[in-house]
Amino acid sequence: MVQRVLYVDPVSGQDSRDGLAASRSLKTLSTALRLSQADTQIRLQGGLYSAANGEQFPLVIPAGCQIIGTPGRDRPATILQGSGRWQSSNQGVQAVTCVLREDTTLRSVTLMNPTVQGIGLWLEVERCYVQDVAVVDCTRHGGFVSSSALPTIEDCVFEQCGQAGIVFVNQGKGQLERVTCRQNDIGILLQDTAAPLLQQCRIENNRIGLEISGTANPVLRRNQVMNNQAYGLALTAQATADLGLPQDIGENVVRYNGQGDIRNQSRRSLLTCGNDLIPQRLQGDVELAASELPDPAAVPASLFSQPAKEPGADTRGDAGADVESRQPGGDSRFFDAVGHWASPFIEGLAAVGGIKGFEDGTFRPHELVTRAQFAAFTMGSFAAFPEKVAPVSFKDVSRNFWASKVLSQAQVRGFLSGYPDGTVRPNAPISRIQAIVALSNGLGLGGGRADDVGIYRDRAQIPSYAVEALAAATRRQLVVNYPDPLTLRPSESITRAEVSALIYQGRVIIGTATAFSSPYIVQPDATQPLFSDIDGHWAADFVRGLATANLVTGLPDGRFAPEAPMNRAQFATLIVNAFQPQPERVGTLFQDVPGSFWAADPIQTAYRGGFMSGFPDQTFGPENPLLRVQIWVALVNGLDWENLPAELNPLGRFIDYDRIPRYALQMTAIALAKQLLINYPDANVLRPNQVATRAEVSATVYQAMVALGRLPAIDSRYIA
Repeated sequence: MVQRVLYVDPVSGQDSRDGLAASRSLKTLSTALRLSQADTQIRLQGGLYSAANGEQFPLVIPAGCQIIGTPGRDRPATILQGSGRWQSSNQGVQAVTCVLREDTTLRSVTLMNPTVQGIGLWLEVERCYVQDVAVVDCTRHGGFVSSSALPTIEDCVFEQCGQAGIVFVNQGKGQLERVTCRQNDIGILLQDTAAPLLQQCRIENNRIGLEISGTANPVLRRNQVMNNQAYGLALTAQATADLGLPQDIGENVVRYNGQGDIRNQSRRSLLTCGNDLIPQRLQGDVELAASELPDPAAVPASLFSQPAKEPGADTRGDAGADVESRQPGGDSRFFDAVGHWASPFIEGLAAVGGIKGFEDGTFRPHELVTRAQFAAFTMGSFAAFPEKVAPVSFKDVSRNFWASKVLSQAQVRGFLSGYPDGTVRPNAPISRIQAIVALSNGLGLGGGRADDVGIYRDRAQIPSYAVEALAAATRRQLVVNYPDPLTLRPSESITRAEVSALIYQGRVIIGTATAFSSPYIVQPDATQPLFSDIDGHWAADFVRGLATANLVTGLPDGRFAPEAPMNRAQFATLIVNAFQPQPERVGTLFQDVPGSFWAADPIQTAYRGGFMSGFPDQTFGPENPLLRVQIWVALVNGLDWENLPAELNPLGRFIDYDRIPRYALQMTAIALAKQLLINYPDANVLRPNQVATRAEVSATVYQAMVALGRLPAIDSRYIA
């Protein structure tokens, strides 16, 4: 809910005004941004916003702020043109027009950055919304999605941008819907482990439509990739794409591209199902799978429709009816919930006083739920839960705010947390994934694994922070999705009906409500394979063994990425999970590991336990990749094996033994004696100074667990 509106007009405005009315408009967006607070909406009149008119670039949109421009006939009439130095958290200094923070909205503006290496839009936060935005004439990229960003980009155009219309790197995900990318060198560029969802997009008249590299894995549905000069889709390295499955067809049109429609040069087969393709225009390993969906012409119409309610039917339910007998679509005490899919969940809560309707007899099931309302919903059913965390005072919640008490109750019980800036944003809508994570955490659910989320069709949209909690919620049947139980829609705002369903299922889990059958309750798939990309891999048994022991997880899209490197921070986390090291030395401060870093605690634990050390300049290098020899040394030291007797002579069997660093000779000999050395593809080649893959790290750690008697041995010809 917007609490404040500021008006800006680059022609008639003055920055000496307060901007609180159209007649008192400010002149520059830069001034409005300095005056903005959380939940501020800034309305921009049409015109040019540039440095010549007083703007200061880059324009950084603060958290919770909405920027609403003026639509135009061909493109929005509000034009933001300029560039400024932006220090990215992981990409260095960039020349950027506009930067979006978390929970921001940018709508109906045109962005232009014609300066050298110019980028129009920069996104590296979990959630933000971009709608009706044209990004044109940027010399480098139109948009750049980095880190673990999860933007929703709808009805936008990325046109005439130098290297790429829009780029996704790192773990960038998000959703592109009805987006047009045209007349760029590359329409959409995906690298690293990026995995966005592309729906109903038009990617046309570029040199290459989509270029996918690294281990990127986008999901494509109902897109048109046409008339690109070279290729529609070009895949390299270990990249792949979800172009449809037998039970979830792609419906993409990939046609009329110059040199070929799909060019798969990656090391993985590309499966496509239900797309408009010409087999002769496909290059590389591309498999055309058949749809397993029923032919609508062969299915009786009664299976697709429900009989209409007879006129005059009873529109009010019995408040004391047995909840078990209620099925989706049944009666309700709220006249606007009669026949609604969520009526049994709503009635189940209402019957025990866990939820109430409005004075006019309605429930308003489709109304969105704010974070404050969500706190009230949860405390209606779970207020008796014990307090878990220390209370926090939120800067944006006054004592007389209607929900201040339930917000505090929900916070101390673990059902809600605030933002790093000390706010809780009580009037902001809460998303579906935020609600699921909040309930999963508050209820203390556990036992889920990353593969549990593989059943969701839009699994690529699940933010990385939510995978563990969502997996546990899925395993315990907390999640309810309508109309398709396997489509999560994680970034959409949640409705009152959907919250009711989740909370009712939460009561079922703790034993205060009776379970009933609903086709929309997600059923965990016990047959779901562990990770989609390890079948046939040499390290599959090692990875599965660790995953079964809940020691490793995969990516949110269901992959493990076995050939990707593992960095030092990730290794420290694995070490702590596997060995629970006890402190053997006093901790230390690393200059490049602030307390807010996601792996700060595991890094300190691994250091104190003797598994890992820092560098002489007091850094840890958390993003640095591991070498194979470093894994052996870390495990031997941390497990207190460094003083075991070991002969160096057996190392002579390896043809590259002379490449073992002198400091690591004894440790490597001990690792050999403990059968930690796993060498693929040749058991007689150590490759000690090569970067270790996730598969190699997992296999080596598994072997250490075997040596400790904690996991069963695996027969592999690659164990030295």
